[in-house]
Amino acid sequence: MDARMTFHPACDAARRESVRTVADLWTSGDAFLPLQTSGSTGWPKSLMVPRWAVQQSIEDSAQAFQLAPGQRTALSMDVAGTGGRMMLWRALALEMSLQVLPVSRQVDWEGDLDFLALIPQQALAFSSGQWTRVRTVLLGGAPLQVHEEQALAKAPTTLYHGFGMTETLTHFALRRVGEDPVYRCLPGVTVESVDGALVIHAPSRGVEALQSTDAVTVHDAHSFTWLGRLDGAILSGGKKIFPEEIDRTIAAAFPGHPPGFAGGLADAQWGEALVWYSEPLSDIQRARLITAFEALPSWKRPKHILEGELPLTPSGKWKRKLGS
Repeated sequence: MDARMTFHPACDAARRESVRTVADLWTSGDAFLPLQTSGSTGWPKSLMVPRWAVQQSIEDSAQAFQLAPGQRTALSMDVAGTGGRMMLWRALALEMSLQVLPVSRQVDWEGDLDFLALIPQQALAFSSGQWTRVRTVLLGGAPLQVHEEQALAKAPTTLYHGFGMTETLTHFALRRVGEDPVYRCLPGVTVESVDGALVIHAPSRGVEALQSTDAVTVHDAHSFTWLGRLDGAILSGGKKIFPEEIDRTIAAAFPGHPPGFAGGLADAQWGEALVWYSEPLSDIQRARLITAFEALPSWKRPKHILEGELPLTPSGKWKRKLGS
């Protein structure tokens, strides 16, 4: 085991073995390294990626976050996934001091950290004291819902949300949480929009014209705003609506609104009707929500408010599309 890598006492034998195995992949010096895609650009699949491309991604991260040998970081994610695997290899390649933690929603570590990569659910479980013990936090693995962004924007540390996928060797663009919805590409990366879909060019990482299933507004070759997933769009009356965009507009027009989100409901007239799922509302809250809808173009306004228990997927995420 690398002398700079230590295990938290709560790590079980399986966690220790999996981390050591993935660490050995890096220290072996092999020209190709194994990663598993999540399905952002198609069906999940296994990839063998060139070491030089992984190294370039690591160097890009080091520049963006001012990472250096001897700095302290921690590994809180499963190394079966790309995010955890790249975090481990990043720490080894940059000779950082790495604490390996158990995989848990409740993350804790010893001392102060210079850098920490998390999924949003882990960050949302932080106590106020934990934020003061880490200089920079990178979130990834899932989009931030509006209410999550609002909660995390209060964190007293530098907090980024990364945009990327396995095929781009994790994040290739960043934005500051709570400050700006625009993602800005790291050096050597450019983007364009083709038929509304994000296309990524990162030749230094071996990526050329990679088309994702993400709907975006491209501002220039180096910046874009994410609208939602093309495969999650609601087709209502022949028009394509991205529910995440509706969420953001309503949050701005009605700050602190009761928990709720935009979704689609099968409809004989519209194909899919855009609706707003909400926890039960008072008369005043309902009136404010209807007023907030007026911040949207008429064709993007929810046609119904459905109050009650919010529909969720088995994993606890919002279930945006329901049958009639």
